[in-house]
Amino acid sequence: MDIQLKTGCFEDAALVRRAVFMDEQGYENEFDAIDEAASCIHVTLYVDGELAGCSRVFPEELERAADAEAPVSPACDMDEGIAAGETYIMGRVAVLPSMRRRGLASKIVEASDTCARDAGAKLIKLHAQEYVLPLYAKAGYTQIAPVDYEDEGQPHAWMAKHLGDR
Repeated sequence: MDIQLKTGCFEDAALVRRAVFMDEQGYENEFDAIDEAASCIHVTLYVDGELAGCSRVFPEELERAADAEAPVSPACDMDEGIAAGETYIMGRVAVLPSMRRRGLASKIVEASDTCARDAGAKLIKLHAQEYVLPLYAKAGYTQIAPVDYEDEGQPHAWMAKHLGDR
């Protein structure tokens, strides 16, 4: 299995997100202004040249600027010592149904962490669907807030992770 990771392929990421979040899970509001921001990093993963999954990472300030109604990541103990601009948000992690159960989501999370760190992040947060919390816990994330239903009524929880220096 030849795995390739790329950044900057929003069109491919949009295909995966539409298939997983809209067609499969029934979300209505999948795309937003964050997707078009220059500081938003779209990560895509390919298996043997075939599109398999995606994510996006971006500076936390982008979320506040893009949507005043968006759930803002909760403050937590991990925020201590983190300067403005050093917290990134990871989201929209998705793997196409035909590509699941191969460990690809873990590879996307790892690549997303690396992209955020390379962009200057010291802390990364995410608002994960409840059923995938174990995936993120395995990748070193800690739940920082109770489960909520702010994202189209689906159970989610905020998690965070310090990004060490490379």
